[in-house]
Amino acid sequence: MIRVLQVYPQLNNAGTEMVIMNFYRNIDRKIIQFDFLVQKKGELDENVKKLGARIFYIENGQDYAEKIKEFLNEHKEEFKIIHTHIHREMGIVLKIAAKVGIPYRIAHSHNARTDLPKVMKFYKMITGYNIERYATHFVACSDEAAEWLFPRKYGQAVVWKNAIEMERFVYSDEVRNEKRKELDIPLSGKVVCHVGRFAKEKNHKRILMILNDLMKKDKELYAVLVGVGPLLDEMKKDATTSKIKFLGNRTDVPEILCASDIFLFPSLYEGLGIVAVEAQTNGMYCLASENVPKSANLGTGRFGQLSLKESNELWEDRIETILNDIEMKKRKEASLKALETEYNIKVISKNVQKFYLNLESK
Repeated sequence: MIRVLQVYPQLNNAGTEMVIMNFYRNIDRKIIQFDFLVQKKGELDENVKKLGARIFYIENGQDYAEKIKEFLNEHKEEFKIIHTHIHREMGIVLKIAAKVGIPYRIAHSHNARTDLPKVMKFYKMITGYNIERYATHFVACSDEAAEWLFPRKYGQAVVWKNAIEMERFVYSDEVRNEKRKELDIPLSGKVVCHVGRFAKEKNHKRILMILNDLMKKDKELYAVLVGVGPLLDEMKKDATTSKIKFLGNRTDVPEILCASDIFLFPSLYEGLGIVAVEAQTNGMYCLASENVPKSANLGTGRFGQLSLKESNELWEDRIETILNDIEMKKRKEASLKALETEYNIKVISKNVQKFYLNLESK
C-alpha cells in the first residue's frame, strides 16, 4: 500500500479540505492511503481517521521547521510522497523534505490571490523560490492558481479540478420544499444563498450591503448564509433583518442549495471556488465576481460574473433580473447536464489515483 502524507494547517469543513476529502473518499484506499500532518485539531479529524488515516500534529511556532525536520527524518522510509497544501509554510516543508531525502514532493495551489499588499507580494516571491526549487511536481485547481503560486513553473503544473460528488447536489423539488419548511421560508419566497467561511476574502461585507438594499425593496426576499469564521459576529451586526439567516456550519449544504434560488459569490479572490461548482450542479444560477476563475463555469448556462468595481446597484439589478426569470424546468435540466462535466469526482479521482501510482512505480 502507498501512503501519501498530506500537509495542511488544519482539517476543517472548508473548500480546500473538502477537495482532498472528496478525492480520499473516492480513491481505492486498499491501494493508496492518506495520512495528514497538521498544525492543530480540526472538525474533520474523526472523519479521516474512520477512513484509515493517521493524523500527526506539529504546532506552528518558532521551532516549527526543526520539528518538521525531526518528524520527516523519523518517517522518511514510510512516506515516499509528500503533498503540501499549506501555502505560507510550503517552501519550508518542501525544502526539509528534500533535504531528508523524500523523493516525491508535491506543491498544490488552491488560490489565486489578487489582493496582496506589496510587502506580502515580496514575501510570497521570496518563499516561492523554495516552492519551485524543492517541489518535484506541481498541482493546482486552475490555471490561474498554478500561475499565481508557481509563476516560473506553472507550465509544468497538473490541473486537478475541484471535483465533487455530484450526485449529492442534484436538484430535487421534494428536498426544496422540506428544507424551506425547516428554515421557515415560504415556498413563494425568493432565496439568495452564500456558502463560505466568514473571512475577508469571501467579501461578506459586500454581500450584506447588497442584501440589505434588496430586502428593502422586496418583501418576499430571504437569504441563507452558511459558514463560520472570524468575521461572523461582525456580519451578524450588519444584517438589518431577521430574513437574513446565518446558519453556521452545516452538513446539509446540498439541501440548502435546493431551497435557494441564486448563489451570490463576490469573492476578492479564489483558486477556483468549489461552492460555485456545487451551486451550478444544483442547477442554481451563480453570480460571481470576476476574481473567480472562469474555469469555475460548468458551461450549463448558470454562471455569470460582474466586476467588484461595479456599483451595488448594478449587482442588485442583476440579482433581481435573475430572480424574476426563474424557470424550474431549466434548473432541473441544468442540474442533470452538470453530471456530464469534468468536475465529476468519479472521473477526477481516477486521474488522482493514477498520478500517485505513477510516482510510486518510478
